[in-house]
Amino acid sequence: MINLLSNVLQRLLQKRHWLALHSVVWSLLLSFSVAASANTEQVSSIFKQLSKSDIVRADFEQQKKLASLNKTFTSNGALTFAKSNGVLWQIKRPVQADLIVTQKKLVQKTQRTYSQIQIDQSPYSSVATLFLQLMSGDEKALAKNFNVVSADYRPTGWNVALTPKSGLFKKLFVRIDAQGQQYVNKIVIQEQGNNSTTILFRNQNTQPNQLTAAEDALFQLAK
Repeated sequence: MINLLSNVLQRLLQKRHWLALHSVVWSLLLSFSVAASANTEQVSSIFKQLSKSDIVRADFEQQKKLASLNKTFTSNGALTFAKSNGVLWQIKRPVQADLIVTQKKLVQKTQRTYSQIQIDQSPYSSVATLFLQLMSGDEKALAKNFNVVSADYRPTGWNVALTPKSGLFKKLFVRIDAQGQQYVNKIVIQEQGNNSTTILFRNQNTQPNQLTAAEDALFQLAK
């Protein structure tokens, strides 16, 4: 997801289109339309669970496997999801950077650089807001680009598998698997070229139940 958003921003600013995307989420993550094989009640239960929290914070680790290089690249940091604001990815390693995603803008900030794009000026807005829509439990917004091929919801946890619906996404993704319990815990994105991205979320919590001053300042950049 981090590589995805960074690459999205860089490519849109420099070339105004994407040649490729390296990962989602989020999320890691997702757009839904219920396929015949997926239980609609199960899918609705998953989104209902995800929509309960207005603010969620977590630590994340992303593992990006590039088949052509036979290497795995790891990045990690902290995530803040605020339903009324957006998603804030604060990358700590291997470089420090902030990625702010809202329904209106995608902003990338480092110590020395600052870049932004308007979501509504890009045909790829649903990709940029993918993880925001998942965390919000926004089933309708997610229904445009992916089919649900399986979904299972139980008190002990849920999982869902998706395949791309649009021609653009089919060129990028083969399949997306997400799983969690109260929150999203893991996203696995199978990409074209046998590449894959895995994002793990740990230490999820909802406190404090308001944005900190530092978090709010970063979200203000994307207003």
